[in-house]
Amino acid sequence: MNYYNATICLNGHVIDTRIANSQKYCSICGKETFSSCTNCQKPIHGALKIEGMIGSPRYNKPFYCYECGTPYPWTQKILDNAVELVSLDDEIDDVSKELIKNAIPELLIDTPTTPVAVAKYQKGISKAGQIVKDSMRQLLIDVVSETSKKILFPQ
Repeated sequence: MNYYNATICLNGHVIDTRIANSQKYCSICGKETFSSCTNCQKPIHGALKIEGMIGSPRYNKPFYCYECGTPYPWTQKILDNAVELVSLDDEIDDVSKELIKNAIPELLIDTPTTPVAVAKYQKGISKAGQIVKDSMRQLLIDVVSETSKKILFPQ
């Protein structure tokens, strides 16, 4: 498959799905943009190139590099913020904090371990105060996989 090269900012705003480095900074939040993996420098997949197609299929922003598996900067920011939020809650014991921290990367993508990660997250977060629960929901709701979202944040 052939892909265009995307431009995405540190906060995960998709700037362009067809042009690399289309902007140096995000026009939404002002953060730096990226068009290649910061670890291996491979281009970030943008829209799929389909011969003769006008427009493009729905674009799903990637969370991890297809070449080296490193989290993209916007993914790492989510992971770091989630860990920081959990560490702020004195009501959560250290074992529960570790459960949550280890589960979060698995909540972003659908894998065979996603149901286990959901269970670990739910067990750990159940001990959190309401402010941290609400903040974690706000942070994660738009980035977790569909499987995780259906269980963790039912409508």
